[in-house]
Amino acid sequence: MGFVEEVDVTDREKTELDAAVEVVSRRGWFAERSGETRSALTRIARVKHFASGEPLYLFGDRPNGVFGLVRGALDVSIPRSDGMEVTVHQADPGYWVGDSALLAGQTRLVSVIAARPTVTVHLPCQGLWRLLDEKPALIRDFYELSHRNMALALRIMANLATASSDSRVAARLLMHDEDRGDGALSMSQTKLAELLALSTPTLHRVLRRLQDRGLVALGYGEVRIVDREGLRRLLEAPARY
Repeated sequence: MGFVEEVDVTDREKTELDAAVEVVSRRGWFAERSGETRSALTRIARVKHFASGEPLYLFGDRPNGVFGLVRGALDVSIPRSDGMEVTVHQADPGYWVGDSALLAGQTRLVSVIAARPTVTVHLPCQGLWRLLDEKPALIRDFYELSHRNMALALRIMANLATASSDSRVAARLLMHDEDRGDGALSMSQTKLAELLALSTPTLHRVLRRLQDRGLVALGYGEVRIVDREGLRRLLEAPARY
């Protein structure tokens, strides 16, 4: 029977890793794994830091492991036909990414960039393959992660197909709130407009309308949901072109 080699870490690194694992154990894919699975993944994990604007990986790169977001934010971008990249999602702590290309043995389909100073839990390729050889049943956990991320991608696509700009903004706010549950979206209007494929002036007008209706409150770099049910009713209303 084989064995999984644990990563050698200093006491300081172990303390940092324990704190990081505690964060990603609160919500998201890792939090929903069994205690045995979390322990096995923790044995091969390391903490990695990224400066604002630094890539975890870029479109076309070879796989370099799986990443779980501990602190900060990640911009997920896809290439357009003209070669430019557009950000389609900004992820919050608890988000995991990097599994699909690694398990398929293919290059990266998206770019993942630190949107601000960011801390991640990193599962490196070599350690992860050794672990899967030792515990092949873990592949089901990674299929679940791939399914989760595909569901997110399809939801983002469906929201972008919404004709009404008001409904598109409402859908994005509610999707974010499902992940965090605190009703607050901390992001510049420029970034939010990019995620929604709207111009910044259009987004500004939409947010003002939603605020005037008592559905959201606007702050510096933040949109806070005031009336969740009101936003849901907005999604059910006929589209206004």
